[in-house]
Amino acid sequence: VWMAGLIRARKTHLTAGVAMLGLAARGRVVASFARLTTQPRFSQAVAPRVWMAAKEPFRRSTQVLRHAASVAAEVVPVDVRATRMLGWWLAGVSGAVFGMVAVGGYTRLTRSGLSITEWKLAGTKLPSTNDEWNAAFDKYKVTPEYLKLNMGMTLEEFKSIYFWEWFHRMWGRSLGVMFALPLAGFMAAKPTRNALKQLKLYPRLGVLFGLGGLQGLVGWWMVKSGLEHTHVLGIERDKDDMPKVSPYRLATHLSFAFVTYGLLAWTSMGLLSNSELAATEAKRLAAMSQDTLRSLGKFRTAVHATSTLMAITIVSGAFVAGNLAGLVYGDWPLMGGRFVPAGIEEEWNRFTPKVRNLFENVAMVQFDHRMLAYSTLAAGTGLLVSAQRLSSKLPAGALFRTRLVAGVLWGQATIGVATILMNVPVSLGVLHQTGALTAWTAAFWLMNSLRPIRMAVPIAAPIAATAMAAGCLFAVQDNEHDEPAEESDSEDSS
Repeated sequence: VWMAGLIRARKTHLTAGVAMLGLAARGRVVASFARLTTQPRFSQAVAPRVWMAAKEPFRRSTQVLRHAASVAAEVVPVDVRATRMLGWWLAGVSGAVFGMVAVGGYTRLTRSGLSITEWKLAGTKLPSTNDEWNAAFDKYKVTPEYLKLNMGMTLEEFKSIYFWEWFHRMWGRSLGVMFALPLAGFMAAKPTRNALKQLKLYPRLGVLFGLGGLQGLVGWWMVKSGLEHTHVLGIERDKDDMPKVSPYRLATHLSFAFVTYGLLAWTSMGLLSNSELAATEAKRLAAMSQDTLRSLGKFRTAVHATSTLMAITIVSGAFVAGNLAGLVYGDWPLMGGRFVPAGIEEEWNRFTPKVRNLFENVAMVQFDHRMLAYSTLAAGTGLLVSAQRLSSKLPAGALFRTRLVAGVLWGQATIGVATILMNVPVSLGVLHQTGALTAWTAAFWLMNSLRPIRMAVPIAAPIAATAMAAGCLFAVQDNEHDEPAEESDSEDSS
């Protein structure tokens, strides 16, 4: 509900007209009016202060109401069935991206990523004859990884790592088909075409399609760093460095995957959520006190801050993977018997500029990831404590989702410790990577449940301003009743 007030002052009286207009579902405007008339004392003593405090919310409300009135007649109801179809489609695509991240983790941990030495837009055919397999193996034999690490590899062993890299690449190409073909069908069907237009999804879908295509190019850019033994522009790679992809490029590749997945998941959650329930929750929250709304707003801000910290921790984990830093210190909670490992100082002067220590010094990379993980775990636990305190005031489902986020973070931390202590087995390494994506999903699901808090703020602001004006009005009326019959005409009395 938006409130707009018109206060008009005169020499002898002041009239306050407060219009309450609600933009109901499907564009219908419902209006009710209330008129209040006060005595001259209010207009002389209180009205100027009330007007200065309330005019800005009133002005914004009036603008919103004018816009709502101009477009209300043109609003066409969005087809709920079409919206849910779009939501389930994007949820399916995001699930496929989740699976691709898991396969990518397995490909990395089995050192399969450098087995295919070329990249083609349409993909590479899986060899089927011995001649084709030998040709592919001969190309791999000239790579730094084979020459320094895999000189004794047999053809059967090569077939295994080749298959996983091929499967990872083809999964990525199939994602493009899963996205583009249904979208073409939705654009052809009138209900879903109207839903895409009314919900303004075309720009976001264009961004998602671009991210998917760019992810393939970034993946090949990453693989080339392992084939050519390079880093990124401006950073030279040590000739004695173990043959592997650049940690900078690996972190970029993983970050693109998480951003693409996050945008897919967030969009699908928005389409599948109950908008009517969210509006009802927003109205319930708007009726609460300003102190309660501020507490809820702070909680929502804390959730966003925790999600940001989670993202930074995930990126630092990519540098742990890219530098094989998880293999360096296999003890916990200490690192090499110390809280701050000695390797940070020992390797400090190896890198120029010194900032490279944050990304290539294996001791510092693992230490930073541990500290970020502890911080994220503490933040998630703090969210749970705050949610328990605000349990009766939070939107529906928010408390359960906060518990889920905290539980996933504790589980992810436990898997991380086990992975270190067991020297990074492939199964736990993949589980740890998918655990990060699960925590990312839970955080987005929690943020989705907090939308009514954001929706309640613009509803509550004009209500508070109007309530303040009415409160001052009634207070002055009470004072008028307490005044003696005869009033002094002096300036001080006035």
